[in-house]
Amino acid sequence: MKCDSELSMNTIQDKSLQVSQHHEPDIAVILVGRGSLYTQQPAEELSSLADELRFKHPTWLVTEALLEQGGPSLPQALESSRRAGAGTAVLLPVFMPVEAATRNWLRFVAQRWQRQSTAPLEILLGDLFNDSHDVADAAVQAVSRSLVSKTTLASDSGNAGTPDPDWSVIPPHAYHVLFCHGPRCTTAGAAELGAYLRKRLKDAGLDRGPGHVLAARTGCLYPCNLGPVMVVYPEGTWYCGLGEDAISRIVDCHFLNGKTVSANAFHPSPHRQLSPNSQTPPLESLGEE
Repeated sequence: MKCDSELSMNTIQDKSLQVSQHHEPDIAVILVGRGSLYTQQPAEELSSLADELRFKHPTWLVTEALLEQGGPSLPQALESSRRAGAGTAVLLPVFMPVEAATRNWLRFVAQRWQRQSTAPLEILLGDLFNDSHDVADAAVQAVSRSLVSKTTLASDSGNAGTPDPDWSVIPPHAYHVLFCHGPRCTTAGAAELGAYLRKRLKDAGLDRGPGHVLAARTGCLYPCNLGPVMVVYPEGTWYCGLGEDAISRIVDCHFLNGKTVSANAFHPSPHRQLSPNSQTPPLESLGEE
């Protein structure tokens, strides 16, 4: 199955760089959306919206970032904007609702990127849905279009609403991997690492058959500061602070030879733990989290 992240990251970055070849935009607009574990459609719709904004405002550098479950991540989009010469970047969430926790997370990611890059890039947070009247007007227009188009969900097909029989199959497998694609792991590179894991499994012949590794992407698995994170069953081993080297060792040692990679293996504990690539901020910066 083609992974969502492989579609979007290179395509979006190529579009951004193509814009920058003609002029150096002072304003970058980063459309922040949510990805999907199952389909490329959210990333495709986000890309279509970006194309419309590029058409309406050719001097803006418009790019996309996914908050979770895909890529490119927000740090990648910020770096792309910096490289293109933008002086100001406006982060524009294009989903509802945008909870206070989500706003705080976007600020945290942007501020951390600024500290690490030391880039003179002003970062602003926009609010597309702040005006309830504008949102209500857009809703009225959408309802009116539906009434005119008469597009219905009903179907004359006898199979309408019938589940796919394959949804009742649990394929035989040797290992079950849950790979986190929550917001923090996505920021830490989960989309690229998940694609790398699938490639390594395919190269090793572990992507099919009764002895294969059944790899599934998930939402947040909770120990965010230890990300990127994946859990391997039946042992229940938590692998944290992942990178490509660690994933390669896990494939070669754990999946092919049944040996745990202790350098990245963690076990549930009531005590705070640190991974090799821990995202845990200093205690004084933890605030109310």
